[in-house]
Amino acid sequence: MSEKLKKKPGLFSTKRWNSQKNDHPISAPMQSSPILSPPVPSRSTSIDKTTKLPANGINDLVQCALCLELLNTPKMLPCQHTFCLACLKVYVADLAVVSCPLCHTRIQTGPNFVESLPSNLYIDTLLHMVGIKAEKTSSSTPPTTPAIASGYQNVDLFAAGMRCTSCKTVCDNSDTSFCEHCKLNFCFVCWSQHLEDLRIQVGSILKQLETAESRLTHKIEHYKDRCEHIAEQIDLAAEEKINAILEAKHVLQEELTGLQKSSDMSALALQSSLDEAKQVANKAFENTDDINKVETFVHLHQNTLQLLSDVSKWDAETFIFDKENFRIESDVSTPCDAESDDPLPEAGKQNNPLESDTSLMLHYKSRNFVPHYMWRKTARPCGVGLSPWNNNLYICDMDSHSVIVVERTQAKIVMRLSCEQMLCPVQIAFMKSLGEVYITDKWKHCIHVFSKDGEYITSIGQKGSRAGMFRSPEGIATDNANHHIYVVDTGNDRVQVLEPNGKCVDQYGVGVRSQPKNTSSIWEMKETMCTEFNAPTAVAVTNDRVIVLDSGNRRVKIYNKHDKSKIVEFGSMGQRKGQFRQPEVLAVDPMGYILVGDSGNCRVQIFKPNGQLVRVFGRLGSEPGKFSWISGIHVTKQLDVIVSDTKNHCVNFF
Repeated sequence: MSEKLKKKPGLFSTKRWNSQKNDHPISAPMQSSPILSPPVPSRSTSIDKTTKLPANGINDLVQCALCLELLNTPKMLPCQHTFCLACLKVYVADLAVVSCPLCHTRIQTGPNFVESLPSNLYIDTLLHMVGIKAEKTSSSTPPTTPAIASGYQNVDLFAAGMRCTSCKTVCDNSDTSFCEHCKLNFCFVCWSQHLEDLRIQVGSILKQLETAESRLTHKIEHYKDRCEHIAEQIDLAAEEKINAILEAKHVLQEELTGLQKSSDMSALALQSSLDEAKQVANKAFENTDDINKVETFVHLHQNTLQLLSDVSKWDAETFIFDKENFRIESDVSTPCDAESDDPLPEAGKQNNPLESDTSLMLHYKSRNFVPHYMWRKTARPCGVGLSPWNNNLYICDMDSHSVIVVERTQAKIVMRLSCEQMLCPVQIAFMKSLGEVYITDKWKHCIHVFSKDGEYITSIGQKGSRAGMFRSPEGIATDNANHHIYVVDTGNDRVQVLEPNGKCVDQYGVGVRSQPKNTSSIWEMKETMCTEFNAPTAVAVTNDRVIVLDSGNRRVKIYNKHDKSKIVEFGSMGQRKGQFRQPEVLAVDPMGYILVGDSGNCRVQIFKPNGQLVRVFGRLGSEPGKFSWISGIHVTKQLDVIVSDTKNHCVNFF
């Protein structure tokens, strides 16, 4: 064999691989993917199809870079470089991580790593094609260079057709296969190996799917445990809150019971004093001389004055339920001297305040609110209003159980509206188109209807909570365009819209809401009537708005008259400007400005239609321009402001 090699140049020389590296550069290692990583071409694919592959190129292709001999049992590393099986065993030994001798790619090894490497089928096939068979050698020593079979002087491979991505061989188009996953072409030999690689990677994918399934199972179990634990926490927290609410409910009920007992005791004592005074009055002039009669009358008169004062102050301490804070809020009806504004200089006034919004605002800010007249011919005036047909002033007089009609120019009483059923007239409104007067009766729980001539027509409503029924109604207003009457049903926390015949056609502040209700064993949803108002006291109606004074919540709420949607609300509890303390009445001027009678703070606050504060006037006192308890308010078309003061026993004209 050695003689043959000397006579003819061998097909495969044993030149070192390093001597050829400049002619055949080694490609960079591939970047592997966690699951699938298609092979990347390692040599340039721009070779002309007519270029011949020289024989010495095949020599390098089948030479092991470790032993520099013909490849024996070629094994291919993950970086696609091929070495002898025996060389790799010696090279890898017991190392955990090795580097490719050619591209230096770091490769993690393991048990039977070398044996499990894939064979390079292309090299094996090429060796058989050129008739070279490796001599069988011991697995412990590197193989020797095999002899060349006779009859094979050289091999010329011509590049034509489609190039294999893996081995770079140019093959006929019919001998190549295209991988839809990798989007690469492979020859017949490399295609089998590529499918084997895919099969191996499918096994890896299957392991990852099984691992993911196991993780998902554990996560689902953990998630269920968390949900069960949170459900237990919710039940425990809900039970604690329910117990806290029930305890707070018990405390509030005891507090309310105490207030009721205290008021009952004081009322009983007051009732006994009244009965005793009546008995004395009935026997005052029986079987006594003149001197004793006079003394008895003096004592009776003094005692009566004291009793009248005690009766007036009996309900001085008012209390309401604060739903948001879940407490009973009490407030002694003692007026406070709160903040107010001084007028701007007179130069700031406008000739026509109704000309624009700016001029009206300047008018209110510069106006000196000192009454030009005070009417003192009623003991406890309440609601006031001007009739639209003769401009007379109507004043609700609670003590006389009637409505006084006053001719404004001469301040003369021209008529009284009253009936047997009238007990406590509070507020008044007019329907110009029908010529009717509507008066709310707080104690009779109804609305009394009179004609413009003072004749009693009928009474609308009775005590109750159904539609068209009332509990202590106070504020009232009319919509002449639609012939509707707006009644503030204070005791039922709502505003009812009625027709003149008393039929209820709509309500404000009341709705039906589904709320959970606890039965003996389960919670079930039940529709419950609820309201956003808390003891409202006044209402005003414009062309497109309905303004409600929610006294218990110390808020003014403005609604769209057509769809009942809330436009804006403002106000809070306090004595600062823009805050309220027991507000009772409100009125609207021709341009929509809102005047609120802040009774507890003894002042009138003026707001723009959007709720912006404009002016505050009035303070605590009995002098002109001061108030003790505002009980009625009205604004004329000429911007005259009429305010009734029930504790100062007067009606102020500004």
